[in-house]
Amino acid sequence: MGVSGFTRPPERCEGGLSDVWLAAADDIAACTYDGATGTFGAVRLREGAAFARYEFAEDTARYRQYVSGDAPACVVHELSFALRRADAGSTVALASLLGATGGGFVALVRTACGGTFLVGWSPGFGGECPLRLASAVFDTQAGYDEDSGAVVVLRSEDTSFSKPFAGTLPE
Repeated sequence: MGVSGFTRPPERCEGGLSDVWLAAADDIAACTYDGATGTFGAVRLREGAAFARYEFAEDTARYRQYVSGDAPACVVHELSFALRRADAGSTVALASLLGATGGGFVALVRTACGGTFLVGWSPGFGGECPLRLASAVFDTQAGYDEDSGAVVVLRSEDTSFSKPFAGTLPE
């Protein structure tokens, strides 16, 4: 297989994420993948299940994927975001993530540039490599001028990079 190259888009694009939705991996019934276009077109959830939107503090959400180790490649997927305010709302959100972490998570992440990726589900493994809660830190901070809240990190390993999602978002 040859390399494809990359043409830089003409418009300027900021980094980070604009939106994050999570669902328990056990709640995913199926994902429709089009091998010809390399995109996911739909996610079908089990009856009564839904993606939950996580509203994070501005400029704190990021999704990165990187190759770790030798061949065959291990691709690490990492989603992180901060929930502002160390209060009951953020502790409820953390408890919910901790309670649902057994089966892992599937995420839809929209970049600041408008691209969307399905994370935690792959054409090769399906839902066998979901995102898992790697860390969750609740911190009141010590200083008046420091932002308090919680930082969440979800991580998984797979053998391929995440694929774009071209379907309808849960908004």
